[in-house]
Amino acid sequence: MLRSIVLSLLASVLAIGSARADMCSDAAGQRDALIREQYQHTIDYFMKIAASAQSKGFDPRRFPQADNSGNITAVDLIDTIERISAKRDEGIAAIFQAFEECRNNVAPYQRIVDVGSYFLFGGMQEVIPEGARQIDAGRLLAGTPFGGPNALVPQAREYIMARLGIGGSAADFIRNPLQVTAQGPIRAPWVPSLMPGVPIGGLNIPPIGQLPQLPPLPQLPSAPPPIEIGKVGGHRVCVPWC
Repeated sequence: MLRSIVLSLLASVLAIGSARADMCSDAAGQRDALIREQYQHTIDYFMKIAASAQSKGFDPRRFPQADNSGNITAVDLIDTIERISAKRDEGIAAIFQAFEECRNNVAPYQRIVDVGSYFLFGGMQEVIPEGARQIDAGRLLAGTPFGGPNALVPQAREYIMARLGIGGSAADFIRNPLQVTAQGPIRAPWVPSLMPGVPIGGLNIPPIGQLPQLPPLPQLPSAPPPIEIGKVGGHRVCVPWC
């Protein structure tokens, strides 16, 4: 009888521990994905702004912008992109640390939620200069090929970084967020995406028009409506996109 009670209690403890581990893992996975998506969206936004400024004759490292007092200050758009990229990686690492603390019963599940909320809102605002948040994006992007609400495809991102003179480790830092492993976040070697018409590693991926015809995809359900989670520079920020 006593043995049955002990085994029952042990099973209950193991079940609670397993449920807690799943809760920690799910919360961390969701916040990690949101941070990656939101920061990439914001990085792409400022890359478009920088490329548009350059195309109109401005130096993206000294873009003139009026502050709240009407004084003209220089905004370094490249530095802004790099700061956002650094904050993204800081957020990824912080979520992993909160997950470890949750899994090891050092901190509650809510810690993961709080860390994610900070990096999605206040944390991002800390690294975006006030002048950068007040740029008239619609006016600056008008007449350039960099407008539109969608995220940049890898080919366009590489093209913009080349135009802006961002290369080497700086480019890798921006394009290649930390990856989470069992040992913790690391920066894995960056592998260029296979892009049609662009030779990579001796291979030339044919343009879309030269690809063989494939059978049509089955009808998929409509995507859920976007959820607004904040604003950057007066522009709504949504998941997946506004």
